[in-house]
Amino acid sequence: MYIGHFAAAAAILTVAPEAPALPIAVAVAWPDLVWPALVFAGRERLRVDRDNPLQTGVEFTSYPYSHSLVLGGALSLLPALLAGLIYQSALVGVLFWIGVLSHWLLDAVVHLRDLPIRGWGQSDRLIGLGLWSRPRLAFALEYAFFAATVLVLAPSSMHVGLLGGGLLLHLFNINSFFGFTKNNPFGTPKRFALLALVGYAFATVWFTMSWQ
Repeated sequence: MYIGHFAAAAAILTVAPEAPALPIAVAVAWPDLVWPALVFAGRERLRVDRDNPLQTGVEFTSYPYSHSLVLGGALSLLPALLAGLIYQSALVGVLFWIGVLSHWLLDAVVHLRDLPIRGWGQSDRLIGLGLWSRPRLAFALEYAFFAATVLVLAPSSMHVGLLGGGLLLHLFNINSFFGFTKNNPFGTPKRFALLALVGYAFATVWFTMSWQ
């Protein structure tokens, strides 16, 4: 899930139109903004199959701090508190935390049973409905979900910027669903983590600028 996370941002900003777009865009991307730093620090791990360009070739072996429901949700209270203090608004803090939780819920649809619930313990249950196992369908449904949300919730003046920019960003990830290359061009954990950081940073800026 990439561009689909920003459908959650659109929903939050529709419910609370007085909230600023930037912290909400950061919130829905938060787990994948902090995850690369944790990978580089050696605190979270993944394996990348160099011979498989599809998303199924990436195995997230350990990411309890960024992508678990309980521990990750608890840790995200800190940036939520910071957002509330920066904007001097308890509402912004609460909405930030909701945005972070939405990331886990949407990831659960596409991930391959690797999302931890608690974030600790060997008996921790892993969640994932596995839509990525049908990559072309996943690619189509993710953009359809984003586009439908925008068309229903966003003001019509934003449609062109959101739908067009969202499509370009979605196409940025197309090789992970259609496998146009024989090998994974980002075939190491750190390269893949850097790709995620750059992609989500661009998407966060784009959404913030588009939601005007």
